[in-house]
Amino acid sequence: MAEAEAVSALLRVVVGKLAIGAWKELSPLKSVQKDIKKLQSTLSTIQDVLDDAEERSPREKSLRNWLCKLKDAAYDADDVVDKFHTLALRRRRRDGKVRKLFSPSLSLAFRFRMAKKIKKIRKRLDEIAAERLKFHLREGPVSDRRVEIGNRLTSSAVDVSEVYGRDGDREKLVHLLVDTGGDKEVDVVAVVGMGGLGKTTLVKLVYDDDRIKGHFDLRIWICVSEDFDIRRLARAMIECVTQEDCRLFELEPMQLRLRSLLRARKFLLVLDDVWNENEGKWEDFKRLLRGGARGSKVIVTTRNERIAVIMGSIDPFQLKGLTDEDCWTLFRHKAFGMERVKESLEAIGKEIVKKCGGVPLAVKALGSLMSTKRDETEWIAIRDCETWRLPQERMEIVPALRLSYDHLPSRLKQCFAYCSLFPKDYEIRKHVLIEMWVAEGFISSIDEGMLEEDAGNEYCNILLWSSFFQEVAEYLDGRVITCKMHDLVHDLAQSIAGEECLTMEVGSQKNIPERCHYSSLICNETSLTISKFSSEAKRLRSFLVLQPGDYFSHSRSPAEVPENMLSTLTHLRVLDLSGCRIIKLPNAIGKLEHLRFLDLSRTEVESFPKSITRLLNLQTLNLRGCRELHQLPKGIKNLSNLRHLDIYGCELLARMPSGMGQLHNLQTLTMFTVGEDCGSTFAELKGLNLIRGYLEVNNLQNLKNPVEAAEAELQAKRGLRMLQLNWKREADTRPSENVQNVLEGLKPHTNLEQLEIKEYGGINFPVWMTAIAPLSSYTSLVQIKLSYFKRCTHLPPFAKLPSLKFLLLISFPALRKISTEFYGDTGTFPSLESLQFMHMPNLEEFLLAIPGRETFPRLTYFRAIGCPNLTAQPSIPSSIMSLEIQKCKMELLLAGDSIRLGSSLKKLVIYNCRAPSPSWWNRLQYLTALEDLRIDGCEDLTCLPEGIVQNFSSLRIMTIGNHQNLSSLGEEGPQQCLLTSLRHLKIYRCARLSALPEWLGGLTSLRRLEIINCRNLTSLPNGIRLLTTLQDLRIRSCPVLEHRCERGRGEDWDKIAHIPCIDIGLASASTV
Repeated sequence: MAEAEAVSALLRVVVGKLAIGAWKELSPLKSVQKDIKKLQSTLSTIQDVLDDAEERSPREKSLRNWLCKLKDAAYDADDVVDKFHTLALRRRRRDGKVRKLFSPSLSLAFRFRMAKKIKKIRKRLDEIAAERLKFHLREGPVSDRRVEIGNRLTSSAVDVSEVYGRDGDREKLVHLLVDTGGDKEVDVVAVVGMGGLGKTTLVKLVYDDDRIKGHFDLRIWICVSEDFDIRRLARAMIECVTQEDCRLFELEPMQLRLRSLLRARKFLLVLDDVWNENEGKWEDFKRLLRGGARGSKVIVTTRNERIAVIMGSIDPFQLKGLTDEDCWTLFRHKAFGMERVKESLEAIGKEIVKKCGGVPLAVKALGSLMSTKRDETEWIAIRDCETWRLPQERMEIVPALRLSYDHLPSRLKQCFAYCSLFPKDYEIRKHVLIEMWVAEGFISSIDEGMLEEDAGNEYCNILLWSSFFQEVAEYLDGRVITCKMHDLVHDLAQSIAGEECLTMEVGSQKNIPERCHYSSLICNETSLTISKFSSEAKRLRSFLVLQPGDYFSHSRSPAEVPENMLSTLTHLRVLDLSGCRIIKLPNAIGKLEHLRFLDLSRTEVESFPKSITRLLNLQTLNLRGCRELHQLPKGIKNLSNLRHLDIYGCELLARMPSGMGQLHNLQTLTMFTVGEDCGSTFAELKGLNLIRGYLEVNNLQNLKNPVEAAEAELQAKRGLRMLQLNWKREADTRPSENVQNVLEGLKPHTNLEQLEIKEYGGINFPVWMTAIAPLSSYTSLVQIKLSYFKRCTHLPPFAKLPSLKFLLLISFPALRKISTEFYGDTGTFPSLESLQFMHMPNLEEFLLAIPGRETFPRLTYFRAIGCPNLTAQPSIPSSIMSLEIQKCKMELLLAGDSIRLGSSLKKLVIYNCRAPSPSWWNRLQYLTALEDLRIDGCEDLTCLPEGIVQNFSSLRIMTIGNHQNLSSLGEEGPQQCLLTSLRHLKIYRCARLSALPEWLGGLTSLRRLEIINCRNLTSLPNGIRLLTTLQDLRIRSCPVLEHRCERGRGEDWDKIAHIPCIDIGLASASTV
């Protein structure tokens, strides 16, 4: 790891611990006090020369050796100081007051042992400090460049769509995928180019292109990297298609599942960042892809053209560097944004850009670097920097990236190098990374009063803006959840970290070098047991067990933790065992007295040993998804330094331990369960006003006294962004007024962004949700979800929430009318985009418009389910693009002016609804902009309305099913068909349907036809011969039709023989 930066960070930590009051308690031993003062002076002297040492060390080997020696001593000093700092904390907790450490209860031997250690480390540092003189280092405070990123972060560093100079490549690649091939079951297209050229970015642009979305039935994206493990790739594909966790572990059932998902479907599979050169592995993987429709494609991104040949690619797509002009455009955007560029800087900038070799990653990194510099001499210094003149053997790391690293603020350099612990293409959870940095002491507040976590957030933003992080996943509000490092950036981090950071794989564990302090272990699906730790590992400060894959996956590793781990790794600050096979935590956990970060998420741990409450330095305890956990440590109040307690998903927790209110440093508390016999502990939240982010409060029916709700002071928790309040219906038998008063006391701060309330038993809403003044003060509230409000008869005036975008109301059985009170005095929902009503059996009227006002100017999605008596007055807003009604009156759909709705509505789902008359269905003809139509389970539908066939020229997907009385899809004779855009038609469970109309022959764009469980269908229309674009035909549970379509012998076989992929009955009749 970069030596000067590491030493600087360590010394800051040691000096900080020496400065606090614990050492004033050592007064009985004056010699110790004297040594401590000398130590503080020595550390200050060393810090004064670190700036110059950092600048010169890359060129002077002897200076690098001095820094290594200094760093080793600094680590040992931190361990010594931290040990006795911990002892002071422990004695304070034991006695409940400050007490001198050298009280008579401590042995004389212990006192002298402690004094000896302090003297030894002081002398060692004195000797190292004296050696600095021979280097003639300049004195001066350690500088710390602060990068001002302003408002550019979200628009540039995060948005991968901002690409320059790739329009031609994009068009060529789209053409390769859409207009070529098709004679094979699967064609492979390889995008080849050096690292940093933007292969992944280009393929992402193509992947999201509307032409690609329309051409392929399925799109699957898999990040492969160096681990071409077929079982892992199969699972990733299944999860990408189903959007669900794959619970299969053996390859055979995975293969069967995958084939069923791909069968008769044209798919696009992206294998990003492939390194595998083993042809046998590729052949094994290709077997997984059988059964898809002809014309399916696989895109491979790789640096190695040989891999393209091995994978059987058509002519590899060679991606070249950007032109100088495109490079300058990208550089100018990153460096200046909308700012005007000085001519002098432009000339120098163009010279700098030429040195980047057309590599966009390098251009972006340098552009970000120069965005904070406007002095011409600074630009000249970068242009003429020695880094550009590195010898050839040191050119593995792009010089531009190294330059950007060299100009990072000093405190960020160690944070960046630490990221080398994560494998390539790993999704790094931002908040977890920040908590690890804090635990290791890498972060100190930039401004007085700023939390270290907030400083860490700024560190991450700088790394994002500098292009060291990329591929960001975000919340709705733009806050970053996860990010990745480009392979070249990861190589740079490893180069900087050196032997101090070690990444290993289970099964190939190495001996840990003497100077290694940070290590990670990568587990794959076959990993079973982690090897025992040797004594060399005792110096480790971080140990992470990592599982490559999606951050949102809940899968667990089969890895078992060795018994000697906790007794060996006693210097740990960070321990991540998430997903490991742990049921019982050993008592030895209490020996990790330096531990600040402990991640046991997704383990099977049931409870904790008492010894865990001895971890007085613990800052983060992550128990997310520990589904077997039924009890938190009773002495959790002793963990006074705890900042983050994540217990989301710990559903068996019946209560919180007493003393939670003593955790005054707590910033994260994801769940609080009110116990049946100790509801009063909820009031302990009163003093925990640093809590922020997400909080879920469960079992509120156990909160007997409304006063206790108010005493928790949720209103004082300014950092709370998401709040969920849950009652239990079965348990709540108290008067509704009492429940309402409880909710009144749970008023959150006005910074709240998302609110969810479940199973509220009150009749009325509290004042803070109904009165105009308090409600309108929630200017940040974006999303509200209310469910199972069995007694409520009115809704609050939610239109007073200026930022509300998503409103979901579920199960309001007492609600009969939604009228003007819903809109307050404004009459407009200015920001609402999605409105959903579900399971409201008695709701009869919904006033959707107020004369003279545009009530929903931005509403695009409306969904009503289980509202059988609901009518909309006067009509559904014309801004709606997606509409879904289930178990509702059909009048809800086209009340009032249906022509206005017809110009905007793109998607319509009708499920289990009844029309007032058979002729009513003809009103659908006005919805001429529809692209996706699904009609399911409507008993009164006997014939497909003519208007659909004749007017829906934009329709791309149509699904008709579960209609027991449907007997016709239109006139039997020739009929003009304008469904010229229809690509997918599915007809299922229509028992009375005996024939398909001839207008099917007019579906000139149809690619997929599914006919399922239509048992009375006896033949296919002759027009099906005309469907030259039809690629996939699936017929299931249609006995007569299946017999007539039997391969080579059926009476209708000649009508379908031209179709590439046919799936009939239980066996496939594919022509492949």
